Amino acid sequence: MTKSDHGQLATHCYGRHLLDLPLRSKTSTSFIVGGAAVETTRGFDTKEFVAFVDATEKRLRSEPHKTRAFMLRDRVDFQPDRILLSSWFSPNSTATNKDTLYALMADASVMHVFSVEGSGSNPERAKEYMRRLSRNLSYRAAGEVPTAPGFCIDQGLVTLSKLNKEEVTAGIRIRGMPGLSLGFMSYVTGAPDKPLLRRNSRIPPGYEGTAAGMKTLRRGDRNIGPIKGQELLVRGDAGGKRSYEFLWESQGEKASIEHPFLSLRMSTTDETDENGEIMDAPFNDDAEALALWDSILGTLRLRPGAINPGGADLR
Repeated sequence: MTKSDHGQLATHCYGRHLLDLPLRSKTSTSFIVGGAAVETTRGFDTKEFVAFVDATEKRLRSEPHKTRAFMLRDRVDFQPDRILLSSWFSPNSTATNKDTLYALMADASVMHVFSVEGSGSNPERAKEYMRRLSRNLSYRAAGEVPTAPGFCIDQGLVTLSKLNKEEVTAGIRIRGMPGLSLGFMSYVTGAPDKPLLRRNSRIPPGYEGTAAGMKTLRRGDRNIGPIKGQELLVRGDAGGKRSYEFLWESQGEKASIEHPFLSLRMSTTDETDENGEIMDAPFNDDAEALALWDSILGTLRLRPGAINPGGADLR
């Protein structure tokens, strides 16, 4: 932990990057790794896990498919706590599979579910990937910053280092700052976009219609250590209330898990009070808003050891 003008900060691991946030911040996250969307469920013991997977299999066996007997195509138990259910994507689909891996960390009562769509004509390819994923998944305690190569998900680490489709989205709320929201995003890009300030000269995207009431506080290149990026920070004044829209982006490099697209946004324009009116920004002045922004953005960094230089998976 470190300290800033806004109190103590706690380190959060999002994918392969770290970001420090004020203590007791509330976060809502979603992850994609290897093209598979990840869901995390807490409070599952072994008995409940077995019952849940068995019930899901039974349901898929009972749901009809237009050309096959039922929706389920296969069940594979890689281990007692790593089970794959493969089904058709829809009752009418014959071209697309839905493959779902159920993984239980019994000691921590945490279940991860990985779901991905794949070719219905080549189910073995998806099955082999899910087998590899199941071997390279380990538990990560809340707030733990791992040292092994891999991609952080909610209470898990996927120790894959080969290039794959991976993505993080995080919504962040800071305790004691009503009306303020932050959003972090990271994804491997196949075609980096134009830099932020070449696409949006004065106003963050989505707020062009309010340009007349916006004042630019800062705009220009903003590198965070070795990460090249640009920021566009504006303040709005309307009806005696202030609002802030801060945006930073790094376009990343093509097909790189080390240099993905990265974005951090801070907004005070999305919240309304009990009367349905936009809330005033929770800052005394511009300097206070900029100080919070800098104290968070300045901590963004690639997690040490996140990428295996050889590109090979651990198991």
